[in-house]
Amino acid sequence: MGRTSLKNKLILSFLGLLLAVMVVVGLVNTLTKDFYLAQASSTAVAMALGVVFGTMVSNSVLKRLNRLREAARQVGTGDLSVQVTIQSLDELRELEEMFARMVQELRQAIVDIHQLFNRIQTAGQELNVLVRKAADDNQQVAQAASFIAKGSEKQVVVAEKTAEQIDRGLIAMEEMVAQSARTVARVADAKTAAEKGEGHARQTLSQLQQVIAQMGSYAQPMYRVASKIDKIRLVVNVIEEIARKTDLLSLNASIEATRAGEQGKGFALVAEEIRSMAENSKRSSAEIDRMVNDILKDNAEVIGVLQKSQEGIGKGEAIIQNVIDTFGGVLSVVDKIYGEVKEIEEITDKQVRQMRRFLDQFGDLKKLADDNRGAAVRTIAAVRRQHQNMKTMVQTMQALNELSEQMVQAKQRFQLAAADE
Repeated sequence: MGRTSLKNKLILSFLGLLLAVMVVVGLVNTLTKDFYLAQASSTAVAMALGVVFGTMVSNSVLKRLNRLREAARQVGTGDLSVQVTIQSLDELRELEEMFARMVQELRQAIVDIHQLFNRIQTAGQELNVLVRKAADDNQQVAQAASFIAKGSEKQVVVAEKTAEQIDRGLIAMEEMVAQSARTVARVADAKTAAEKGEGHARQTLSQLQQVIAQMGSYAQPMYRVASKIDKIRLVVNVIEEIARKTDLLSLNASIEATRAGEQGKGFALVAEEIRSMAENSKRSSAEIDRMVNDILKDNAEVIGVLQKSQEGIGKGEAIIQNVIDTFGGVLSVVDKIYGEVKEIEEITDKQVRQMRRFLDQFGDLKKLADDNRGAAVRTIAAVRRQHQNMKTMVQTMQALNELSEQMVQAKQRFQLAAADE
């Protein structure tokens, strides 16, 4: 249904008034034939009708405004049971509807406040029970946390002492490992030196054997030289025989040249030359014989020296072989000692690593105990804060109860309808 505003009502009233004036003017003009009288009559009628219509409209508006003012006064005094009557469909209807909706919202707010107060009281009672129970639980938790903190602190102290002892033992064992490593290094050096000594001895023995073989090969030419020198002596003897015969031949030639006189001078010169060659051959063969004797003497001495050298080298070979055997025994012992010391080093190093892991585990245990102690301390602090928060919560609840009581007192100032209550 459409809504008619006050403006429209005024316009309709004005149009009605104008129509009435025109009708009056028409009637007066028709009846009297006097224009001025018609105008005066229409003005009087218009003023009378305006006063009537104005009084009617103003009375209607003032009456409705007075009802709204009375309703507002009653609401102001706390009476929310007032009912706002809605009549016409004009602008005042909107005001009446808004006022009625405001009163309804105030009623609903008061009802909601009442229900909220009931819920606050119920929740406060339940929360009070929960707070007391939580306080008891917090007390037990604080006691348990305190016990855990003390136990964890003792565990930390024990773990620290044990870790210190293990650390000192590890230092000693690491020193043993280092000493074993140094011993292994020395034994390895001794083994290397023995291996080098054995290698050098074997090289020396090999070289001596080569020298002996070379001396034997060198002695063979000496023996062959002796046999060849005997052949040289035979040649020298032949040369001496030739020189002797040549000397005789030259002597016979000289005798024959003397007999020939002047004609035998050339032959005498040849004979002299042949005799000179024979003398030279004698001297040369004598020198060769002397040199051959010296060579034979030196050869004999060299052979004797070589034989003595071979004997000495043979003895040295035996000595070096003994040295090699000694080095072999030493190497065997050194290898055994090296293996045992190396095994001791590995076992000790393994024990050190195991002890180090054990120490790390003790460190983890200490850290865990320390963390437990820290957690217990934080738990105690949290419990204390929670206890303080509970006190604050209780104070807040008390303040909330006081506020709810004030809300109840404020609600009692308002009067609701029986259905709303």
